[in-house]
Amino acid sequence: MIRKADGAVLALLWLVPLAFLAGLAVSGRTPFWGDLAYIHHPWRSLVAQMVQGGALPLWNPYAYLGMPLAAQMQSAAWYPGGLFFNLWSFERGLLAFYVLHYGLIGTFAYLWLRRERCGRAAACAGALVFMANGILVSRIPFLNHLSTLAYLPAFLLFVRSPWLLGLAFVLCFLSGYPSMLAGGSLCAFVTSWLLGRRRPSLPTWVLSGCAAAAGSAVLLFPALALAVDSQRGAGLASQEVLRFGFHPSDWRQLLSPRLVLKGEFSPWIYWWKTAYLGLAAWAFAAAGLWRLPRKIALELLGCGALLAIVVLGGSNALSSWIWEHFAPFRYIRYPGNLSYLALPAAAWLVAAGLNGKRWAVVGALWVGMELVLYAGFSHPTVQRGYFSQPGPLVRYLQATLSGHHAPLSGHRYLLSPSALEWHRGKGRGFDAAAADLKHRLYGLTNVPFHLASAGNFGEPLVPKGSYDFMDFLYSRPGAASAARYLAWADIRFLLTRDPVEVPGLNYRGETLWHVYEEPRARGRALWLAPEAGRTLDPGLDETRGLPDLREAVPVAVSGDREDRYEFDAATPAGWLYVAQPRTPGWRTWLDGRPAAGERALRAFQKFAVPQGRWTLHFRYDPASWRLGVAVTLLAILACAAYWYNRAASARL
Repeated sequence: MIRKADGAVLALLWLVPLAFLAGLAVSGRTPFWGDLAYIHHPWRSLVAQMVQGGALPLWNPYAYLGMPLAAQMQSAAWYPGGLFFNLWSFERGLLAFYVLHYGLIGTFAYLWLRRERCGRAAACAGALVFMANGILVSRIPFLNHLSTLAYLPAFLLFVRSPWLLGLAFVLCFLSGYPSMLAGGSLCAFVTSWLLGRRRPSLPTWVLSGCAAAAGSAVLLFPALALAVDSQRGAGLASQEVLRFGFHPSDWRQLLSPRLVLKGEFSPWIYWWKTAYLGLAAWAFAAAGLWRLPRKIALELLGCGALLAIVVLGGSNALSSWIWEHFAPFRYIRYPGNLSYLALPAAAWLVAAGLNGKRWAVVGALWVGMELVLYAGFSHPTVQRGYFSQPGPLVRYLQATLSGHHAPLSGHRYLLSPSALEWHRGKGRGFDAAAADLKHRLYGLTNVPFHLASAGNFGEPLVPKGSYDFMDFLYSRPGAASAARYLAWADIRFLLTRDPVEVPGLNYRGETLWHVYEEPRARGRALWLAPEAGRTLDPGLDETRGLPDLREAVPVAVSGDREDRYEFDAATPAGWLYVAQPRTPGWRTWLDGRPAAGERALRAFQKFAVPQGRWTLHFRYDPASWRLGVAVTLLAILACAAYWYNRAASARL
């Protein structure tokens, strides 16, 4: 039971993020940078747009030629904590999202430390370390990191409560970063085993994990299907896995940002190594370690040394060998990401160092003031409205590409892979930099404006066929080599950084990028004569010719949602080529009867159609999604029945 004094401390912990974000709200500013701008905003905005339009957020036709949306775990489409984005504008929802998750971190950490018999001031200091350290501050641009880490102290709090622990697992998985769920649960189990008054029960955790898998099946099953069909299904390459690790010279930043050279401390640029705890926290943690029994202290130091070796990544031979030979690490991006594993022990040691001291309140204030000082103004901001306002390039493409009747009735564009290169444009400061980043359409920033792109950057799991086609275009020796495939992917505009000579493409001027138009792009579907359709290349063999586009007949598409559309036409017998990805989960009917298409140009598909009028209907309704919904509903009903029977037995 929470007493009034504990409630007052918890209210104080919630005031820390609330005060920061209230200042942003009053000043009309919003956080901006990195993944927040070009990945998280598009994910959350598209989900919100589809939900508000009365559609399930299952398919995203605007990125990578088209790909699953809700199955993409990091979009967190089914996470209850993302409800703010569906109800409000992105900027307002973002501030509420931050307050909620930083508040949850502080609450769970404080209650856990109180359960471990720490005094209120000591527990408050430990909770402040958990919620306001450099790792959590640097996660402001990474919404899925932040929401996943919010449940790490909950694992510690509910270590012996299978139902509450299972609920925390479900929310953590739905929040969008499963590798942190795996690492966080292992970390919580080990930390509780070493430090807790009551050691965790392995059967309890297994039961909680099984219940959580059933409860989160609505995401788990589609996500597994996407992972199998993804280009990353076998894991990441070593060169990508080992990026963004610590260097031995970075250890001084763990103490305090004030100990590093000017310009080397930046939570929004050097996010992977921003892992400070503060001088006060380190002093109290050292005192807490000294007060421990020597056996436990040595075990903690051993775990800390192992973690230190791991986060060093590719900076030395031993760390590199571990990352290259330990199979689970093939699915984890960036060694520096694992620094969060030190947070439970650090918070506990800080609380232990202050516990029972008369001046514990002063120590907690010292810890809090130091961390708040470091966190203040650590991330750039821009004027509110930045995310919803289209840049000049967006307005140009909307005027020339967008369809008027259906999500698929417009054309696609292909962006240069040099989109991330820094270019300040006119003006100075972050407002100019933000406008420039929006202008170049890096990442997924086209998605909220319903502009269809054939090539994007930053999405972790992309269906292999779509990725292969995009990679094929980008790997051509020149634009001329790629140009012969543009119309077949319904790519009307090619955007390049430098002027190029491409026969057959019309130059349309410069809008940051040099814009070239493919005049043969005629739509997502083309009717082909029997011989042309039969011989259309199923792969991407450059030695094979392509049918003459002049003899192809465009077929109009109709439909009011991203996950369903149809083609209706009257043609001679032949083939309908559809420049939509051949991705598992799509169901097709030709004149009301199930139809199976054939692969074309590696990513796309073709269907044999009869003479006369016919209708080809598409609907995205993956079996993995239907099965996941059924299992999740059964899990909810089973839990409800269990608690109902338990309550009824208690009344008797």
